[in-house]
Amino acid sequence: MGDTMSKATKLVLGTVGVSAVLSIALIAVIAFG
Repeated sequence: MGDTMSKATKLVLGTVGVSAVLSIALIAVIAFG
């Protein structure tokens, strides 16, 4: 249970992290491009 939960949490955090990085990159391109 705990192992599955930690995997799910890592997956969610990873997805959110990637989304945040892509959003920041996109904003930077729009702002400076």
